[in-house]
Amino acid sequence: MLVSSITRFNAINTMNNASMVSMQTTNSLINAVGKAGTFAGENDLSFANEMDKKFCMDLLTNNLLYKLAYMQEKMTHKNNKNSISYIA
Repeated sequence: MLVSSITRFNAINTMNNASMVSMQTTNSLINAVGKAGTFAGENDLSFANEMDKKFCMDLLTNNLLYKLAYMQEKMTHKNNKNSISYIA
């Protein structure tokens, strides 16, 4: 019971961390685009493209991490319910 609770809290913590990092990445992207102003020339467009790729990969990675932690928490919660019903 204690181990499953620790696992569940760990999964919830991972979900919260992934959400926070996704929000920070989104804010960074918005700030970078806002500070860049209008893009002019090939170098600025390639910079914008690289920045977009990096931030999109960060968002996708954190989204996947969030979903994995969510599923881990749900499986632990389900197993917890089953073990309690077996004890009773």
